[in-house]
Amino acid sequence: MTGKFKLQWPVDDHTITQYFGENPQVYAKFNQAGHEGVDFLAPVGANIYACADGQVFDVRSNDGNAYGIHVRVRHQVNGREYHTIYAHLSQALVSVGQRVQAGERVGRSGNTGHSFGPHLHLTLKLIGAKTPGYPDGVVDPLPYLKETEVPVPSDLTIYTTEGVRLRAGPTTASAQLAWLDQGEPLIVLGDASAARARVGREDQWIQIQRADGADGYVAAWYVQLQPPSPAPPEPRPEPVPAGALVVYATETLNVRKGPSAGTSRVAIALPHEPLTVVGDRQAMLAILGDRGEWLQVRLPDPSAGSGQQGIEGYVAAWYVQTEPGPAPEPLLTVSPTEDMNMRERPEIGGRLIKRLAQNAPLTVYDDPERARALVGRYDEWLYVKTAHGERGWVAAWYVQIRPPSFGLPEPAPEPVPAGPLVVYATEPLNVRRGPTVGTSRVAIALPHEPLTVIDDPRAALSRLGQPGEWMQVRLPDPSPGSGQCGSTGYVAAGYVWTEAGLPPGPMLTVYPTQDMNMRERPAVTSRRVGQLMYNAPLTVHDVPERARALVGRFDEWLYVQTAQGQRGWVAAWYVSTTPT
Repeated sequence: MTGKFKLQWPVDDHTITQYFGENPQVYAKFNQAGHEGVDFLAPVGANIYACADGQVFDVRSNDGNAYGIHVRVRHQVNGREYHTIYAHLSQALVSVGQRVQAGERVGRSGNTGHSFGPHLHLTLKLIGAKTPGYPDGVVDPLPYLKETEVPVPSDLTIYTTEGVRLRAGPTTASAQLAWLDQGEPLIVLGDASAARARVGREDQWIQIQRADGADGYVAAWYVQLQPPSPAPPEPRPEPVPAGALVVYATETLNVRKGPSAGTSRVAIALPHEPLTVVGDRQAMLAILGDRGEWLQVRLPDPSAGSGQQGIEGYVAAWYVQTEPGPAPEPLLTVSPTEDMNMRERPEIGGRLIKRLAQNAPLTVYDDPERARALVGRYDEWLYVKTAHGERGWVAAWYVQIRPPSFGLPEPAPEPVPAGPLVVYATEPLNVRRGPTVGTSRVAIALPHEPLTVIDDPRAALSRLGQPGEWMQVRLPDPSPGSGQCGSTGYVAAGYVWTEAGLPPGPMLTVYPTQDMNMRERPAVTSRRVGQLMYNAPLTVHDVPERARALVGRFDEWLYVQTAQGQRGWVAAWYVSTTPT
């Protein structure tokens, strides 16, 4: 995969503090799937070295860009062009056009740009390459990095519990080196006792060597210490007694763990699927259709070779009949946006059935229209079937309707209401980073401000005014020349409507009591979006009475707008209602 191009370590301390692809929740606001490089431990002033021979083509100052002071070096190897970027420096020691050799100093480590502490950030680009979820050319540097010492093979052998990827680094975002078969023996590299303690543990990784000599990292939760036992013979399905009662759902129907709507779902039954009733035929016929009664049923066996048997559960007796209904055609197909888990129940604590690969096609076993409305929504789940016949639940917020790689014909777009849906807050309303009150605020919306809904208009209209539902919205653009675009975030659907309210006026004006930072979110660790001068007037974008009560209070924040139209959050304990 890497050819003959290799990178030397750019720092003296070979300690990685953040791998490629980590912390996707932090980088989602930058439209990236995760961290786009590798971070190394490097105190301020530490030497930073060129990773390979090349020519410097850019040296940037700390001019407000995300990388701060940084150096970019171009490398030509075997007809391919690579770029290395050394970011967050305190000082650059090279100039544009200068040729450098591997190991030559190019700068000193620092904490400039969008950095939360001294370190070196290294980005690697291979021109023409494309890593899904990242800018063109960006690739994981770790597989190219020269290791000074590969750990010695130990006497411990571990075994995969199912097919799993061998990766270049200890993260699911690291480059895939090979596919490991179920039950494959792997020799642990390095400390055997430490590896033994990690076996079977979530979020742990073990460095291993295959029988062919290839080495890399394997997820510790997919390995075990003993060779797998031979698979037991496939059990024959129990014969259905002559005259067993078979029923069908009158509509798409939840199959539950117990005879109550309060128990968790174990499956979804479609109207054409036969459900074999468990229990006495006559007794079950007597309660068929009765509201409040439940039937214990067995669903049909999944496809041959899936390793699963027909699921048993309970269905509401008043939603079944003895005649089959029509099959929904076609069923919706979705695919994971990243490697993900399929679970036995629709909850994160549900038993893991198997690991699904990114872009693997999944058939949603549900009414297509209902399923389509759930795709991408946080805290919703879909009941799906894999290409091999396994069935289970997947998180709806980690799937998409269809990845481009499927090459299927593009379905005709459904008609949508003319123009985007615009809503208004019924009162001053927090705009949050995610669809839950537990996420941080990104803005405050006032009743007269139009909020453009990013979701599908029809689906959004169905949630309008509903408690517990959320909408993703875009706020109006700030004043021209502010250099900002309208913020996006989530608002509680129960507090918005389609008609505008009155603006609260006049707005409160406050003044910084010293030079201070304006931040993206109400937290001292949040990204800085501007520097405010002492006594510069700021308009508080909130109800004047509520805002006035916060002025001067420690650990409170105000959402403000500058005279130039820029918006952000300021510490309420560093402002006053009168200039000083």
